[in-house]
Amino acid sequence: MATGSRVGSRFGRYELRRLLGVGGMGEVYEAYDTSKSRTVALKLLDVGLARDPSYVERFRRESHSAARLQEPHVIPVHDWGEIDGVLFIDMRLVVGQDLKDHIRSRGPLPPEEAVSLLEQIASALDAAHEVGLVHRDVKPANILVTRGSFAYLVDFGIAYSDSDAQLTGTGSAVGSFAYMAPERFVDSDSKSDPTIDIYSLACVLYQSLTGEVPFPAESFPVAIHSHQMLPPPRPSAKVGGLGSFDEVVARGMAKDSRQRYRTAGELAAAARAAVSRVGHGVAANAGRVAPTLVRPAQPQPQLPPAPTRVAPGMEVSQPNPTWHSPLRTHPSAPLPLPPRNPPPRRGGQTTPILAGALGASVVVLVAVIVAWFLWENSRHDDSPVSAITTSVSSAVVVAPTSVVVTTRPTTPQVAPPPPAPTTSKESVPSLSGSVSGADDQGFIGGPRCNAANPAYTIGRTTGSRIVVCRTGVGRYYYKGVRNSDNLGIELDDPVPTGDGGFTVTNRKDGTQYVISPTGLTVVQNGRTVASETMIEFASR
Repeated sequence: MATGSRVGSRFGRYELRRLLGVGGMGEVYEAYDTSKSRTVALKLLDVGLARDPSYVERFRRESHSAARLQEPHVIPVHDWGEIDGVLFIDMRLVVGQDLKDHIRSRGPLPPEEAVSLLEQIASALDAAHEVGLVHRDVKPANILVTRGSFAYLVDFGIAYSDSDAQLTGTGSAVGSFAYMAPERFVDSDSKSDPTIDIYSLACVLYQSLTGEVPFPAESFPVAIHSHQMLPPPRPSAKVGGLGSFDEVVARGMAKDSRQRYRTAGELAAAARAAVSRVGHGVAANAGRVAPTLVRPAQPQPQLPPAPTRVAPGMEVSQPNPTWHSPLRTHPSAPLPLPPRNPPPRRGGQTTPILAGALGASVVVLVAVIVAWFLWENSRHDDSPVSAITTSVSSAVVVAPTSVVVTTRPTTPQVAPPPPAPTTSKESVPSLSGSVSGADDQGFIGGPRCNAANPAYTIGRTTGSRIVVCRTGVGRYYYKGVRNSDNLGIELDDPVPTGDGGFTVTNRKDGTQYVISPTGLTVVQNGRTVASETMIEFASR
């Protein structure tokens, strides 16, 4: 039907007065019901849908189910049916603004307002899920907000009853890509799972708090890749002080539906708890300098031979050094701060001093702090130098005013740490092939090789991201991350099989991971228990 072509005309007992909106399923009009003497919202579906008997059956069943919902945040359905070959739904007319336009005009919403709207929509979804209805198109454009901040969830016309599996038809994607759960792109059965609505609602929460969709995308393939491969975005990365919402959004948008909140009400309750912690999390304290001094076991600072490189996007919970093995890291605990004015040592092990100035203890303290922050800078190559300078200056113990300290660039202050053992550096061949979102050390967001270790094989399968790395002494290690829940595994000593492939054995249970240019196969007790097709592959 042509947009706006029916304004001013009659449709059965309805007078069509104004076009309210146009969607993928049809048009919505402000209409006057002459038999009931009331103004309503009348949705007229595309004329082609009435020619599909399977869709007509689905439409009638789902409209009947939607009409049974009595939850106050669901737009009531007055009537439904077919007139002159056009399917229609008669609903209460509510004056308000959809949440999409509400956010567009105001920008990110205050956390209290965002959560208040979320709670109302969660109540509507839980009521629908209790009677077997899954909305499948939860998005800001389908949330109506009145002047009193009362929220309605609209457009249950594409809802799907879990008892009507035979009505799925072709299983085409109807919902909006920006809010669709990842499993909807690959599994038609997921349309009956209420957790797809919870995923979408978490996307709505993120947009309400930040003013942006979780994964901006200009094409269908980019949207699929983002929802399936990328970790849930953190609200605190867009708006300061929202660190308490990061975990709420992450769980609501978990790739594995089993890891999400079981009900929309659970998501809303977690968001409500996060409101009380706004401004009190890590993000709120990001600008404060509170250095932790780490006392070395020896007077000389000992630098680790192979510091761990932290992948972009990962948070470090505390500024402690991490002593590294190729596969696991074990943070050492920070020791208490030293006395404010440490007494000078008398005797004991010789320590280099500042000529004619400070006692040995002050020099050791400065050496430890400088060595520590220099090492931290080498671990986080994206750390600004200014942050290191600020932290060092705020932590150095000030010498007594009667002592004059003179330093020159040529004056040795601290004996350098023992040089790391060197090995002959072999030339690393170039990668053959390319994998999106990866460089020479693996995936930008993980899994990723440790610092200075090149990736010899990088692969993206239908369900995982994998990388095989090589150390400076010629040993390999394997890192893999499952896309559905971002769980990872790291194993030592993969065995090359040729053509960039490797076989990795978990020594704890004997499970083997067979990597090839065509796929990833998991073998237990001689049986294949999982097989994933390789989508992108690169090797040296």
